[in-house]
Amino acid sequence: MKFTPELTFEGGLVRPLTADDVDNLFEIYQHPEIPGQRVIENREHLQRMIDLSVQMAATQRGMMWLLAVNGESQGLVSIYDWQPSLLRATMRVDGLPTLKDAYRAAAMNACMKFMADKYHLRNFAYQWIEGQQDSLKAVIESVGFKPAAVLRDAWRTGDTSFANVVQYHCVLDRAKPVPRKLGDDDELGQNVSANSVAGRGSVGGDA
Repeated sequence: MKFTPELTFEGGLVRPLTADDVDNLFEIYQHPEIPGQRVIENREHLQRMIDLSVQMAATQRGMMWLLAVNGESQGLVSIYDWQPSLLRATMRVDGLPTLKDAYRAAAMNACMKFMADKYHLRNFAYQWIEGQQDSLKAVIESVGFKPAAVLRDAWRTGDTSFANVVQYHCVLDRAKPVPRKLGDDDELGQNVSANSVAGRGSVGGDA
């Protein structure tokens, strides 16, 4: 069973990770966007990441998608720190230098919509690390995120160096799901007591 679906948007798609994506992920992580993040050299770590992505989705602890544009792998969309009881999740996008902002935003929108429709998540977070490209702020805000707080020296960039973190939040304008009882969606024709007609062998009717 696939717990992570393929989602499409204009010009591209996001899809579940597969064992064949080791090379794709290796290339993505040769261009780390986050300050202090090291270039990955061991491909075995990426295979474990792919295995973990399946476990995370199956246990509702997170989700990962490969981001492809015009058939070419250009990034990775992650949802983590998933707290189903609090209806909250944190997003992250790692992309190649060639990934355009419009596709980054479209992929985020597609993933957020899925999480809202499938799991009723409405509260999303995104962290911008000081030292990342300033243009990413505009992308984050175009999706609906707003800066909520600055965490001073909250991200380690080296043995003795730290960076500030700008915490963004987005609460989708979605109605809360309405609790329903078993049978609420049944048609009246399926409910004998609700659609009882005198005669014709109905319960309580004339023979």
